[in-house]
Amino acid sequence: MRPDALTIEIRARTYWEAIDLGLVLVQAYWRNLYAAWFVVMLPVVFLVLALAYLTDNNWYWVFLPLLWLKPLYDRILLHVMSRAVFGEVDSWRDVLRAMPGLLRQSGLFRALTWGRFTLRRSFMLPVWQLEGIPKQTRNQRFHALKGRGAIWLIIVCVAFEVILFIGMLGLLFMMLPPELAPSDTNDLLYDFVFVGMPFWFKLACGLIFLLTVGIIEPFYVAAGFTLYLNRRTELEGWDIELGFRTLAARLEAQQVAS
Repeated sequence: MRPDALTIEIRARTYWEAIDLGLVLVQAYWRNLYAAWFVVMLPVVFLVLALAYLTDNNWYWVFLPLLWLKPLYDRILLHVMSRAVFGEVDSWRDVLRAMPGLLRQSGLFRALTWGRFTLRRSFMLPVWQLEGIPKQTRNQRFHALKGRGAIWLIIVCVAFEVILFIGMLGLLFMMLPPELAPSDTNDLLYDFVFVGMPFWFKLACGLIFLLTVGIIEPFYVAAGFTLYLNRRTELEGWDIELGFRTLAARLEAQQVAS
C-alpha cells in the first residue's frame, strides 16, 4: 500500500474524525458501492424469498442468511472502496471478475463461522483482505493495530440499523387499511410469529430489512476502513513520510530551476 497514491488527505485523526471520513467516502462513491452491493446481494434475496414462500410456517428463520452473510457483502464493499481511494473506481462487472479471489483469499470462511461475532469486524477486514500477511503473524498484526474506535462504531451502526428498521416497519403499519391492522401489539406479535401473516406482509418486512442493511452496512465498512487507515497513519507515520517527500520534491525543483 503506497500512501503517496491515496486520493484522501493523510493525517492523524481522532476516532470520530476517521469515522466521519468513512461517511464522506460513501457519499463520494455511492453509485459504485451500491451497484456492486446489489449485484451480489439481490440473488441471495431472491433465493431467500423463494425459501420463505415454500416454508410458510417457519418463514422468519429463512431471513437469517441475509443477516449472517454480511461478511460476504462487506468484502465486496471494501474491494470497491479500497481501490477508489487510490483512484481506481471499479464497476460492478469488475467486482464480479474479482469475486473468486475475494471468496478464496479474504478469510471469508472464518468470518462466516467462529469469527462472525467479532466486534472489530470492519476494522479487521482490511488486514484479511488487503495485506495478505501469513497466518502466523496475523494475530500479532491485529494486536499491534488494536482497532481503537471499532467497538463504538459497531454499537452506533447496530443502533441506527434497529431504529431505522423499527421506524420503517412502523410506517408500514400506519399505511395498512384498518381491516388489516392488528388491534394491539400482543396480537401482532402472536400472529407474526405463530399464526402467520400474509405473504405480501412477509415480503414487505424482508424488503425493509434489506433496505435497512443496504443503507447502514456501506457506512459501517467505510468507517472501519478509514479507522484502519488512520491507525496505520499513526503507527507508520504516513503523514510524516508524505511531508518529507513533498519537501524533497520542492528542493529538487529548486535545484533544477537554479
